Amino acid sequence: MKPLSPLYFIKQNKTRCILLMFMIFLSFGAYLGGLYIYTPQENWDYACSLNDKFIEVYMGYNDENAKNYNAFRDEMKKRDDVIVIETGWYNQIERKTIMGFTDGSLCSTFRTVDDFKTFCEQLDIKCNFDNVKEHTVVLSRLMADTKGYKVGDVISPDDDENDFYYDFTIAGITNEPGYTQYYIGSEEENGYEMIILGKGISKEEVLKHAQTLAEKYPVHIEIPLREDIYDTYCIFNTIFIIVVIFLALILSVTVNAVFVGMYQRREFEFAVYRAIGISKKQIIKKICGEILCMDAIVLTLGGIIFFIGLYLFNHLVLFPNGLYIVYYAPVAIIALILCNVMTVVPLIITRTRKLLKTNVCDY
Repeated sequence: MKPLSPLYFIKQNKTRCILLMFMIFLSFGAYLGGLYIYTPQENWDYACSLNDKFIEVYMGYNDENAKNYNAFRDEMKKRDDVIVIETGWYNQIERKTIMGFTDGSLCSTFRTVDDFKTFCEQLDIKCNFDNVKEHTVVLSRLMADTKGYKVGDVISPDDDENDFYYDFTIAGITNEPGYTQYYIGSEEENGYEMIILGKGISKEEVLKHAQTLAEKYPVHIEIPLREDIYDTYCIFNTIFIIVVIFLALILSVTVNAVFVGMYQRREFEFAVYRAIGISKKQIIKKICGEILCMDAIVLTLGGIIFFIGLYLFNHLVLFPNGLYIVYYAPVAIIALILCNVMTVVPLIITRTRKLLKTNVCDY
């Protein structure tokens, strides 16, 4: 028998310790909240990875008769190391996020099928072009599932949350791991926007040349999508961390109250330890060991149970509806650590200070 072993008490009081560990397991609620908050931002990750490979240029606001835009386009087309794809009128299907609010996705309208094929080749997008023609749209699997669309469906500008100029037929569905939508308009359309891709050169080189040319022919060069998305969702993460701090305080008080009851029953036990000469260092080591062992068991077994449950929920409920919750997010890790530390550290400090003052003569 090793009564000073941290595992000794846990083995002898399994039921009580399981209840206490369940209280600590509630910290995973903060982790789930972090995943929930971060998922709409992560929905854009694939779109951002595509956008990292090209730049978008628009006609400037004061560009009379698009003179600067046209001159900029013509100069860019003279280069052999860039590909210029002019886009058509803007079209977009909006979607619901896991949080319930409406959001967009990466969407481009191409004037010809050949332009779309070039775009796919350069960005390594796999697509079946058999049915692709004017007034058709190609969606990613998640984008189609979130709206319940199938190949052959006709979608109309009269439908809710659609921003179209005319009806589109769904010509294909890609297996891209994100939300994307590619429209084929008509060659007569002019959206006064172009997509510029490097041909054997990096996006940075293309951007540098475009910025230099834009000094001569003022146009609007779109900021990287990744920066735009980060700025948009940054406030969500900030508010969430503030909320987590308050939740961590509540959880800390609740868990400490439960543990106080358990350790009050054990004051005589620790008084005996002190009476028979067990050092304060050994007592502190035992208390810390017990609490940290329970915490480690919760983080390990609780984590396994949590991720299995999330995996099943994603694949059985969310994915069929074009939704999902991510498994990892920096803000979720921060929330879990914050809740765990604010629960465990005060618990160790208060229990060690209290139990080191016990005296066998009081009993």
